[in-house]
Amino acid sequence: MNTNKNIAIGLIIGLSTIFASEAKIAAKTANLTDQSLKKSNINLTVESDADILGVQFDIKYDPSELSLSENGIISKVPGINIYSSVKEDDGIARVLMFSMSGDKILDINNARVADFMEINFEPAENFHGTSQVELIDVILAGEAGKEVSSFSSTFDVSFVTPKKTSLSENYPNPFNPSTTIKYELSKAGMVSVIIYDLKGAEVTALVNKHQEADYYNILWNGLNSNGQAVASGRYIVKMTAPGFSKTITMTLLK
Repeated sequence: MNTNKNIAIGLIIGLSTIFASEAKIAAKTANLTDQSLKKSNINLTVESDADILGVQFDIKYDPSELSLSENGIISKVPGINIYSSVKEDDGIARVLMFSMSGDKILDINNARVADFMEINFEPAENFHGTSQVELIDVILAGEAGKEVSSFSSTFDVSFVTPKKTSLSENYPNPFNPSTTIKYELSKAGMVSVIIYDLKGAEVTALVNKHQEADYYNILWNGLNSNGQAVASGRYIVKMTAPGFSKTITMTLLK
C-alpha cells in the first residue's frame, strides 16, 4: 500500500469519528435521492438548505447479482475526492467524499441541489434482472464536520430492458419542496415530461429529448422554467413517448 493510500485511510477514520460525534444542526434539512436510475448506474443528488462539505455511507449489495469496484464510485463535483473500500465477497463498500482543501460538495449560495456522485455496477456472471442496493447510515456533514442529516436509502439496479413504457405516481405526494417522478421506456425515442398548472399553462419541461429504453428517475424541486419557486397547489405532469401518453397530478404544500 502506498503512502497516499495510507493517508487516505487515516483521513477516512479520522473524519468518520468527527462526523459521528458532532451534534446535528438544528432546523437544517437535507435529502439524498437517485437523480437518474439507469441499468447499471445510480446517480446521487443532494438537496439541502445547509452547505455540505462531506458525505459518508456504506453500500450493501448482493455480490451474487452485482459487482462493484472502487473505480466505479465516481465524484461528479470538481475538486471533491472520493475514498472507498470495497469488499466484493461480502457485497459491502465504505465510501467517504470530501475535499482536502475544504471545497463544498453543495454551496447553498449557488444552488440547493447538487448532482454529486455516480455509482456504477456491473452484473455478476449470468445475472439478468433487478437487484436491490442499500445505502446505509448516510451522513451529510456541514461546516466543521457537523452532521446536517443522517438516513438510509434503497435503490433498484436493473439489467433488463423494461417490458412496457410507464409513468409512476410521484413520491412523495403531497410534497415540499421536491418530489421524484419515475418512468420506464420500453423502446428508444423522443420523450417529454412537462409540468403544467391546472389552467393548462406550462410551468417547466423536465425532459424533452431522445432517450434510450431504460429506467429513469427525475427530481422536480418546485421551480418553474425561470428558476422561481411556484405557489402551493396541484400540478399536472404529462409524459409523452413513442406510442405512449399519460398524465398524473401532484400536490405541492408549503
